[in-house]
Amino acid sequence: RGMVIGTHGSTYGGNPLAMAAGQAVLDVVLEPGFLEHVRAMGERLRGALEQMIPNHDHLFEGVRGMGLMLGIKMKSDSRAFVAHLRDHHGLLTVAAGDNVIRILPPLTIEDAHIAECVERLSAGARDYMPAQAA
Repeated sequence: RGMVIGTHGSTYGGNPLAMAAGQAVLDVVLEPGFLEHVRAMGERLRGALEQMIPNHDHLFEGVRGMGLMLGIKMKSDSRAFVAHLRDHHGLLTVAAGDNVIRILPPLTIEDAHIAECVERLSAGARDYMPAQAA
């Protein structure tokens, strides 16, 4: 009998459009030099963040993660700082737990983007006032 109506649909199931989109992404990722560029940008981003942290050691403890999937461990609530960065500095980050902010740039990030990100993050740290514990 095979597949009948209703047995081949799923939230996570494949379909011709999804498969074509996945193949297009793989075509780009597998181009010569693409992954090397991603690795280099991950190292530059980590280095820039590690260099910035001592300037704001009242807020930040260190960098976690690998490649372009990085987190910055904070000494206070990450959700409030994420909101501050978004609302006052136009920087989109994500809270991870109570005390880590995630930095998840696109794989096509360039040096200028890293510099802008770190500058906005640093500016946000300069004018951020964490809530005091009661």
